[in-house]
Amino acid sequence: MERDELLEMLNEDLKDEHASIIRYLIHAYQVGEDTPLGEMLLSTAREEMWHMNWLGDEIGEMGAEPVMEKGPFPHDPVSNASLLRSYIEWEDNLVKVYADQAEQVESRELSRILQQLGLESITHRRRFQMWLDKLGPEGEEPFEFEEGEFTPDMFDRFKREVDEQYKLVLQHLRHAFVFEEIDCPTGSELELTAMRHMKHLSHFAEELGENGKELAFDYPGVDLSDVVEAALKSDIELTDAARDRFIALSQDPELAEDTDLQIELDTMVTRNGLLLTVLDELLEAAAEVADAKVDVPDDVEVPVEDASEDGGPKFTVGSLRGTD
Repeated sequence: MERDELLEMLNEDLKDEHASIIRYLIHAYQVGEDTPLGEMLLSTAREEMWHMNWLGDEIGEMGAEPVMEKGPFPHDPVSNASLLRSYIEWEDNLVKVYADQAEQVESRELSRILQQLGLESITHRRRFQMWLDKLGPEGEEPFEFEEGEFTPDMFDRFKREVDEQYKLVLQHLRHAFVFEEIDCPTGSELELTAMRHMKHLSHFAEELGENGKELAFDYPGVDLSDVVEAALKSDIELTDAARDRFIALSQDPELAEDTDLQIELDTMVTRNGLLLTVLDELLEAAAEVADAKVDVPDDVEVPVEDASEDGGPKFTVGSLRGTD
């Protein structure tokens, strides 16, 4: 398989896994993440996040641009049963797609990844079928939602937070895929920060989903910098702006009596402050590595054990922070 064809295939897979995550999350938010069905859907969405991560890493390691938009997804939101049937059909198709792709690729490592994706799709299909059987006739009942407890203006602010946190998640993941082990090890750290923003997103999305509000998850666009310092600066700007919005929400009189949300907002403010510290340290480390590359004379040979693949000094997160 030619490189361009392989990349196109992997990016289509990436879009499919992205779509799976979104569909299962929306359903979990609608029924409640703390319900048995919601817990199953949330667990499955997390597994799909691993799939997206595996594929994105492979694309990034090939020096290519990962497509961060979600693909189309069959979706019948009438009832729990109609949704589960659409999931079963979807996962059944993925099983066949991944089995075929695993036979086509030359890389043994990539073939194993695709085989694993197919095997886990079988598990997801079986899980959805079990729940469809378990719900029985009750699962066919159309969704009904109670009147929202918040004003339309507050729901609009929640929607904005979902959009903004979604952008942060996708942007951090894109940067993690593209800059993994380049100049400084930003990838692993940014994957972790993406998870934190996903948690922030869930608090607002569940409020919207449980009240029957639309969760579109339209592609917000992300920073496409090809230089790690520029990418990190964009991440810092978005994270800082999110913290300011969380502070404003926590001080809004409409939320004064919502103890649960107040606790979560306080946590988000604190966590975003910590994330900003991490991003600042990564930016500082990236700048130091860039300066070190400039300062090394062309005739100086860097020892192999101390060098990265592209000839620059090799650092770990710990060494960059002085914690090794």
